[in-house]
Amino acid sequence: MTTTSTGRWQFWIDRGGTFTDIVAKRPDGQLIIHKLLSENPERYQDAGVQGIREILEIPVDRPIPSDAIEAIKMGTTVATNALLERKGDRTVLVITK
Repeated sequence: MTTTSTGRWQFWIDRGGTFTDIVAKRPDGQLIIHKLLSENPERYQDAGVQGIREILEIPVDRPIPSDAIEAIKMGTTVATNALLERKGDRTVLVITK
């Protein structure tokens, strides 16, 4: 298995309307997949941050060590899904001279 170029963790996060999916690459190159509810205010404020904490086994009262992380890349389908499902608020664009 290959190691990451810097020997640090990499995270790819997809935040959806229901679930947040996280793929993490350990420093030794092993991939970890983790899934959380996108909204769970009784347990956490942000699913992406919580997922990183759970994967790295860092308690809520401790800071996430940024020197252990090479990259965090995050995308979201929340707005796209709202548009496709026509569940967003009605909007209008007005342009004048």
